Amino acid sequence: MDVVTLPKKIRDLCAVIRDGGEPDPKALAAFREKFPHQAAAVEAEVAAFRQDWETVLDRTLFVLPWLGEWYYSNVRAEQMTLLAFSARQLGREEEARAALTRERESLLRENPEADSRSPGYTYAGYMLEYLETGILPYDKELHYAGPESPKSREELEASIPPKDRGTLTGRQKLMNLCCLYGTAADALDLYEELKGGLLTEMWHQQAIQRYLYLGAEEAAIQAAERWAAGRLWNNAAPTQVRPVCFFQHPILHPFLLDLEKIRRLESAGFCLSKEV
Repeated sequence: MDVVTLPKKIRDLCAVIRDGGEPDPKALAAFREKFPHQAAAVEAEVAAFRQDWETVLDRTLFVLPWLGEWYYSNVRAEQMTLLAFSARQLGREEEARAALTRERESLLRENPEADSRSPGYTYAGYMLEYLETGILPYDKELHYAGPESPKSREELEASIPPKDRGTLTGRQKLMNLCCLYGTAADALDLYEELKGGLLTEMWHQQAIQRYLYLGAEEAAIQAAERWAAGRLWNNAAPTQVRPVCFFQHPILHPFLLDLEKIRRLESAGFCLSKEV
């Protein structure tokens, strides 16, 4: 299966959708006609943030056998996640299970050797387990517990070279150390200090996890909004028009199943300059 490269006019159309705009109907119709699988992926993402699970399942079932047309494995993983998640919302697990089993068998025929199986084959297996058990690969983020003997911020800062202390690099190193060895409160204090800059998705995830651990739900939602606004999620492909990677994280599922909260997360992703 060949990778499909979208022409600029289609990439521009995806950018309009990513920014929350309404694309020209004729251009959208042409997109569906010429690139039906890529259009289906976009439609599934938009529908997911509208909680239109019927459309999500329909579109992801359609695109599943064609996900090899994308360069990046995260697109395949995210579309498979949407498929399984929407099937669970609709009580149509058997339909999703059958489709994922067929896809896994197809991928296995392409690479039968155990040491050459594709990421798609592995991830389809994860989604089959999720349909059976409700457990996703990121399930461990639901079970945060701080270190038994956490170190103070001052102790951790002492391990950073003096020339870096107080600098952006030094504070980033300190936040990482606090996430690993410190208290949730100290890690979040540093997150709040650094939130105006570019943070990795991992740090937003860790902040959300710790805010929820401390019972600060609104702060957790705001951290998720910053993650959406950072748009690191859209770098892999123009068809990534919504932060559907959120569906891979069970810690975010309560927000994604609440209409008001999911709308906030969707809106945050529309504008890079939006402050959250």
